[in-house]
Amino acid sequence: MVDYIVGGIILAVLLITLIVGIVETVRKSKARAEEKTREVDEVVEKHGVRYTPEATIVDPNGKENVTYVQGDIIIKPRKVLLVGKHADIKPGKWTILASNEKATTFNVRVGNYVQEYKHGQEIILSEGDEICPTSTTIILR
Repeated sequence: MVDYIVGGIILAVLLITLIVGIVETVRKSKARAEEKTREVDEVVEKHGVRYTPEATIVDPNGKENVTYVQGDIIIKPRKVLLVGKHADIKPGKWTILASNEKATTFNVRVGNYVQEYKHGQEIILSEGDEICPTSTTIILR
């Protein structure tokens, strides 16, 4: 009698493990399939960085297009970079982009002042300026 109970418990544990394994496999395959639908065409990967030849800020449908092209500078929130000829960022005109497609506006500190910028807005950085995003990671192009 005890052998039947122990055998039933072992069989139940194996069955539950099998069901959990199948559910996890199906969930992972659905996640992989969804990731493939979001992949951009013509992506080139160099040294662990994904580049795309499409550098437009807004696609033909009017949707914001967040891309990373060679020469872009990514700045994380609360990281201060100096502008200068021999510094992190060269002085001049830059286009400022949000790295998050959902962030249409974001705050960036240039010098001593924090200002709200929009995705695709142009910004002029002068020698000696400091730039620091305060709310989201930004891309300078």
